[in-house]
Amino acid sequence: MGVQTPTRRGFVAGLAAGAAGLAIGFRLDAAAQPAGPPMLRANPRLDSWVRITPDGRITVLTGRVELGQGVLTAMRQIAAEELDVAPARLELISGDTAETANEGVTAGSQSIKFGGEALAVACADARATLVNVAAEAWGVERAALSVTDGVIEGIGGRRMTYAEAAGRVSLVRPANLAAQRKPPHAGTVIGTSLPRTDIPAKVFGQQVFIHDLRPEGMLFGAVARPPAYAARLVSLDMGWAESLPGVVKVVRDGSFIGVIARREEQANDAARKITAAAQWRDGEAIFGGKSVFEHLTTQPALTRTIHSKEAPAGTAARSHAAEYRRGFQAHASIGASCALAKFEEGRLTVWSHAQGPFPLRGDLARGLRMDPAAIRVIHAQGSGCYGHNGADDVALDAALLARAMPGRPIRVHWTHEEEMVWEPWGSAMVVKLQAAMRADGSIASWGHDVWSFPHSTRPGEREGCNLRSAWYLESPVPPSPIVDGALPNGASARNAVPIYDFPGQRVTTHFHTAMPVRTSALRTLGGYFNAVAAEMFIDECASLAGVDPVSYRIRHLADQRLVAVLRKAVEISGWQPRPVVMGRGNAQGARLVGTGVGMTKYKNSDSHVAVVARVSVDPATGVVKLEKMWAATEAGRAINPDGIANQIEGGMVQAASWTLLEEGRWDRNRMVSEDYHAYPIIDFDRIPPIESVLIDRPDLPSLGVGEGSQGPTGAAIANAILDATGRRVAEIPFTPERVLAALRA
Repeated sequence: MGVQTPTRRGFVAGLAAGAAGLAIGFRLDAAAQPAGPPMLRANPRLDSWVRITPDGRITVLTGRVELGQGVLTAMRQIAAEELDVAPARLELISGDTAETANEGVTAGSQSIKFGGEALAVACADARATLVNVAAEAWGVERAALSVTDGVIEGIGGRRMTYAEAAGRVSLVRPANLAAQRKPPHAGTVIGTSLPRTDIPAKVFGQQVFIHDLRPEGMLFGAVARPPAYAARLVSLDMGWAESLPGVVKVVRDGSFIGVIARREEQANDAARKITAAAQWRDGEAIFGGKSVFEHLTTQPALTRTIHSKEAPAGTAARSHAAEYRRGFQAHASIGASCALAKFEEGRLTVWSHAQGPFPLRGDLARGLRMDPAAIRVIHAQGSGCYGHNGADDVALDAALLARAMPGRPIRVHWTHEEEMVWEPWGSAMVVKLQAAMRADGSIASWGHDVWSFPHSTRPGEREGCNLRSAWYLESPVPPSPIVDGALPNGASARNAVPIYDFPGQRVTTHFHTAMPVRTSALRTLGGYFNAVAAEMFIDECASLAGVDPVSYRIRHLADQRLVAVLRKAVEISGWQPRPVVMGRGNAQGARLVGTGVGMTKYKNSDSHVAVVARVSVDPATGVVKLEKMWAATEAGRAINPDGIANQIEGGMVQAASWTLLEEGRWDRNRMVSEDYHAYPIIDFDRIPPIESVLIDRPDLPSLGVGEGSQGPTGAAIANAILDATGRRVAEIPFTPERVLAALRA
């Protein structure tokens, strides 16, 4: 990724980690504290962020967790910068309910924006505290001192290490919320592409992933799943089940059936046989036999207008309306979810790759009817997932089995088929858009209606339990009440509020709380599809106005940061301005060729991203080939430019897969897209060359990046298909069948 600057732990470590220093109680007078980073206000104890001990250890802690996005590398950079120490010197603990601050869920592109800022201010406070120790000892002003790699230096060659200073002061106290960070121009670590610190252990096969952990005495667990989501157990021959090869114990609690065995394949085989042999009572058919889009638009929903702005009185010369649809989409993690649990002396320890260790602890406590203080959740890296997949659910599976066999670690590793069928899916959606256009083609008013199931049913609510197995127990713990996420972040309406300066605006949601197919957070929540639909629609409006899509966007933009990324993206792509002609394809030889653009400001508050895509379409088959993609990103101050490139370009690949390939299918009982034949994802052969640039703004706060490129990429591909074919393909994914049907319509 080119950079432009216009200005300017594993399993054993989790067990062994302990708090440094003497625990001292304190009373925090919140009214007396100045405003500071929200996460630091919520977790004000300084030693929950940074610990510097007299033996020389420097430990930084974060409630954020590594999901493969490089966040721990960035956190290390932030801490190293503010502490003035080499990044390699820092020990880092993350996502441990017995150690770290409660930062909720690592999600929503919020880690750097909120968690990073809190860690930075805490480290700045720690540095100032230690420098003040030296200043008082030497009778000089703090401004006369400097720090080099954890050594405080003064006039006349005086030196005091952080270790020496730490022996004279305690960091077990409330943080100074007003501690001053280094000015950006003085930085030497932030803004550099520090290599990912988590990669070497993965390359050399060390026990980083939870899937690799094998503590002494461990047994393997599996769950016998019902044949349908609504099915309930009628009867099971327990004696027969416990006699299956390798089975140590069968655990039944209501309709929950778990198996503990000596080997993993024995547990999985027994679970399959038990499911087949048990007697079940099935429930009602999913969607009552209707299509999901018919269900969404005809069944009762909670309808609310959540954003509006009245347009000045005037007469529109014409209007335009369109409808777009997106099917269910899965996380489709290449490595399925896994958890390890141990129950001993009334206490439960769970190792999980959940995105929110503290929220998971709360739901485990309600599902197991335990005191949260008796549960410890330690994050161990998984094989990668952005969103609410099966990681939390499998943690309860492991905990239920561990409770039935105290003293033995129990490992549960879902099969890929189990992951696909039983994890929460990304919601199917319908978006309808309307625009009133003036005589000059500009947009006077804009309406955006979205129909959707929930986009977040994660653990972490104050009541109920959002872990699947809790619903099947003899005394079930029902799920938490379902609500749609409110603006500005939004959930079903994320990125539905226009980024353009239309005089009249209205956004309405039609929200379904009943989920025949369980849905929850898939990367970007509703943001991807709302952005895709809106950007497809604005290209159609530009075509009706006879105006090039880029200049049409600029005409309606007031946000100059968005204008800058749009101009940069089209510059590096070699964009040739011309109107898109609907109804007429752009033939080049035997194929139809098109170029499209898409852009967003993620959540209307975070990274500004513009993407250009070039595609070719085979008019005989409808197959779309991605030829090349370009992106420009601006996200304020860049912590690690290479990390931003990884997130932006990785998001582009994932969005390309969503847009062209991914869609779940179901029968009357459950989802049936349970493997990569039934649910294909993009492979290396279909990934095009990608070129991306970063506009660094060290003068501005860092913004969330991880989910910034998905919407613009899907939109750019959609608009490139429109440019190539002259036809709108209204339903994602743009399969060959749908493209061909549009060509023949």
